[in-house]
Amino acid sequence: MAALPAVIQALARPVPPRKDVAGRGERRRLEAFAQSLPHLMPRTMASPGLRARLIHASSPDQIVAMAATGTVTVNDLAAITARRRVWPELITALAAHPHQVEQAAELLDHLGAEDLENVLARWGDVHRAVLSAPSIPAPLVEAICHRLAAPLAADLAAPQTALDGIRRIANGNGDRPADCEDILWRILDAHPRQWLSLAADAFFGQVVCHMLLEHAPTQWLDDALLSACLPAATCPELTDTSQPVLAARERLRRIGHRARQHPRLLTLIPDTLHAAATDSVTRGQPLHYTHQTDGVPGILRTIEDLATVGADPQQLTLATELLAKLPGPLLVTGLPRLTPTAWHNPYDDEPHRLLERHYQHCRAQALVRIASNPATPSSAVTAALTALHPAELTWIRLCPDTPLWCARAAAALPAPPDLGIVRILTDTELNAHPDPASTLQSWLDTRLCVDTWVYDDICSAVLRSRHRTPAILRQLSARHVLTQGPPPVAAQLMLKACGSDPSRWSTLLDQLESPLEDETTFGQLADQISHTGR
Repeated sequence: MAALPAVIQALARPVPPRKDVAGRGERRRLEAFAQSLPHLMPRTMASPGLRARLIHASSPDQIVAMAATGTVTVNDLAAITARRRVWPELITALAAHPHQVEQAAELLDHLGAEDLENVLARWGDVHRAVLSAPSIPAPLVEAICHRLAAPLAADLAAPQTALDGIRRIANGNGDRPADCEDILWRILDAHPRQWLSLAADAFFGQVVCHMLLEHAPTQWLDDALLSACLPAATCPELTDTSQPVLAARERLRRIGHRARQHPRLLTLIPDTLHAAATDSVTRGQPLHYTHQTDGVPGILRTIEDLATVGADPQQLTLATELLAKLPGPLLVTGLPRLTPTAWHNPYDDEPHRLLERHYQHCRAQALVRIASNPATPSSAVTAALTALHPAELTWIRLCPDTPLWCARAAAALPAPPDLGIVRILTDTELNAHPDPASTLQSWLDTRLCVDTWVYDDICSAVLRSRHRTPAILRQLSARHVLTQGPPPVAAQLMLKACGSDPSRWSTLLDQLESPLEDETTFGQLADQISHTGR
């Protein structure tokens, strides 16, 4: 023992660089230190100074390995933190021993949100060398969840921030994956056996209940766990906020989503859900164009939520009337990529199939859902059917979820078969038209009535048509003309626009190297090039 201080001093002292030009001496010292460390640490139990010297000379990985085996304990934290900040693997190694879990959990305050997740994520890596790796202790998981849920619990408790807290729990933040709400859900998702105890916690149990109702599949929640989450099902935090209108709309959206996610809620607390939905519509007034900031998609979501949890016939009637006033679809058939091939099914070109393929069936789908609500007056649904597109009526009639009385009412309505349908013609078919250019122009005029990907296909069809005119080409997207059109067309247009002016070709090259905005038309690009060199 008398030689122990001298041995530790020799092993822990780095070799001076002036005496070790090639670094071989320092490498030998580190190898000897690593081999001697497991034998030296037990001999320093009665000598805190020597033990601290060994810890200071050890690398973080060596400290973690010794903490995992119990050689380094929480009694050595003073020496460890004297020269290092607390890191996740240290807590992981210390918490493997039951008598140290509480002290290890106290170190969580030194970590950020992302490091808190790493405490659990790296559990297997830290204890890989142990033959029987210990399981993650429940108190450690609870302590980490407590730390992550604290900001969300504070937001829910304050009227000024309750709305923001609910939105963060429901939507997360994909742009910043290190946010507390995203990490908290990933930890909960990895430890489903502790959901019931976490949901019952007096401090952050409400946050856990909101998380489970928003993100957990309903088959993962047994009856006991779902019953524990019932107090949070209707978002009571949003009844008294500093933004009552926005909070009421968000509350209706969250209640509708949760009722669809967990249909058992409609059996367990139907009256509570209906009352909350009615109150949310009364406060938020979402069934008006002027009160919707999300346009038609926002109105459709509101109607879908009300159809799921609403019970007021007057509100459901108002929703049905609003649904009938929404703009109808404009179907486009005969697109280039829908041309029949050897494996093409002609049934896919039926209007009601195109309606669903182009995601234009949302209005009909919302009407089916609101018709399925027993509280909706059938007369309101029947009146709304008269305002629908013929393809929507066919879709409703063939939808398996449509109530029988609604399907019969849709089938009884006569409608012209070609109403609201634009058919893309081939050049051979356009030859029979007196003014093919006007037909192409009518296709381009559908821009505000169809989805972006459908309009892209229309532009491709116009670009490949022999009947295109310079005036029509100027209306097309510059991206389409330069990248998707036939090469001779783009080359001829660029030769005409740039001519023999080097400055114009340089401008064109700069435009091609920079991403072209979708709103930039070929006419705007040609004008920009033509003004170069003047």
